Amino acid sequence: MIAEKRLYTLPYFQVILGAMLTMTGVSMQFHFGEFVSSIGHDVDTLGWIVGVGFVGSFLLRPHIGHWIDSLGCRPCFIAGALGAAAANFLFQFTENIWLISGLRMAMCAFNALYLTTVAVYAAHAAPPERRAESLGTVGIGGFMGMMIGPVMGDMVFADSGGTHSFALFFNIVAGCSLVAGIVIANIPANFDNRAHADRPSIFSLVCNHWPGWILVVSVAFSACLTIQMAFLERFADARSFKDISGFFLVYAPTAIAIRLLLRTVPQRYGRRRVCTVGLFLMAAGVFLIIPVRTNWQLALPAFLMGAGHSFVFPSMVDLVATAMPVRHRGLGTSVALAAMDVGFCAGGIVWGQLIDWKGFTVTFAAAGLFTASCAAWFYLSTALKRRASTP
Repeated sequence: MIAEKRLYTLPYFQVILGAMLTMTGVSMQFHFGEFVSSIGHDVDTLGWIVGVGFVGSFLLRPHIGHWIDSLGCRPCFIAGALGAAAANFLFQFTENIWLISGLRMAMCAFNALYLTTVAVYAAHAAPPERRAESLGTVGIGGFMGMMIGPVMGDMVFADSGGTHSFALFFNIVAGCSLVAGIVIANIPANFDNRAHADRPSIFSLVCNHWPGWILVVSVAFSACLTIQMAFLERFADARSFKDISGFFLVYAPTAIAIRLLLRTVPQRYGRRRVCTVGLFLMAAGVFLIIPVRTNWQLALPAFLMGAGHSFVFPSMVDLVATAMPVRHRGLGTSVALAAMDVGFCAGGIVWGQLIDWKGFTVTFAAAGLFTASCAAWFYLSTALKRRASTP
């Protein structure tokens, strides 16, 4: 379905750049807690806004896959970029929690459209045996954005948390999304745009081609990510250090290095083993955030969580997507990311409420225990299934 036979082409690198710009804006929003706090709300409200926001992307997932499969990548890239830019730009004009929640839903939905298209493009760009490698490589752009965004956020709020800073903050985030649309506007229409005779719903596709309990990994993975995406900045504020950029300056380079140096590990050792190891690393990282009192102490948790993220995501998405027919690979990728939306939504609400009731220590311990338990359960269930299928 991709015209070029080579994986690393100019359009492929344009997609990496678009992913970097989109994730720069997404990771700047890791400072969203400062905005919520400035309008007089606590961390439990932040958790609800973050959780409800991912309902937007979850509701759009069943349609995203069909749009990509039938229209191709370019229209979906452009629509996602423009929609996210508009939603981010409008945050600065309201302090109403309901409107903020609605904008957050729109932002998550359009970012989901863009980033799902990135993942589908990467899957189709590669031969079957290199799909996990391709997904991992294109994810490097996302990790670069994750490294840049928090630094930019720290710079915006370095001197002032007033109205002017939030206007500048949201304008920069919107600008990142807008430029992400521009850089991929001229990529070739790589997909066969013929409408498929069968257009199953995402639910019937899952029922007919059940990918297995890898979906539990998707939920646990994203619920764990919610800790750093929504609550790390509030944790740092509570421990009297505001700068969280150091975490991501370790997290992202670690993930990038592993993607580059160990990109063939899923093919050599198996994607399920890689997912299990990655989840355990992320759980260990969350546990090690608990005793942190200064910015530099975030380095070890960041290293472990960056490594875990790098291991889990490409193999997890590939396991779900390859369970689906090739002609519905876009919809299959949406299944994996929809499961992640469930984890983001649950993580935002549950961790936010738990922080409000019991504090950061209990919440991070619970998050680490949940992630490690899911990793152990997935490993054991996979091992038992493999043993049962062995003659």
